[in-house]
Amino acid sequence: MGSVFFLGVALSLWGPMATTYSWMWQEVQDAGHEFAVGILDISDSSFGSEWHVLRGGNQVVDLSKMIPGDARKIKATLSKGSSDLDFSYKIVARVKDIGSPGTGAAQKLEEVLRVRITEGQQEVYDGLVRDLHQDQPGISRSNGTESEFRASEGNKTFFITVYLPEEGVDHTYQSLGGELELRFLAKQATSDAIYAE
Repeated sequence: MGSVFFLGVALSLWGPMATTYSWMWQEVQDAGHEFAVGILDISDSSFGSEWHVLRGGNQVVDLSKMIPGDARKIKATLSKGSSDLDFSYKIVARVKDIGSPGTGAAQKLEEVLRVRITEGQQEVYDGLVRDLHQDQPGISRSNGTESEFRASEGNKTFFITVYLPEEGVDHTYQSLGGELELRFLAKQATSDAIYAE
């Protein structure tokens, strides 16, 4: 009897290629996770094209020409664009080597180059550029610039001041060159959401 059963199974599997099969599975639903569907768009956000001199000589943030005490300011706008959901955001920054990478100039500059970020009259951040790094994808690590942006709000305006302190910058920093990179990161206001930048 057992051999007849196995023969039947073998013949059914040896049938025409047009045969279809249905596989069954069990679905488990977890109501503990929230998922929001909507648009997350910060593409209308911008960093100004001109740096304004607060103190010092040259008109741009030319890090190889800044001297201790020099400061430059730029306006940044965070826009929700066509976003229709609330999101969290933060500002990240780093100094990148220019020319041949790996020269170490950027890393050395980050030991002294500082950034002050204000929104209206409120100071959001004042510290070293290196503390504004994005160490991993997303916006999980706190750097003090994080906040919420409601879909009902208008644009947010920030003023970002880059400066060299008057103390602690000696001749070893002279003529070091680097490029300052500033970015907005945003993610929908749910746990483990995707992010935009």
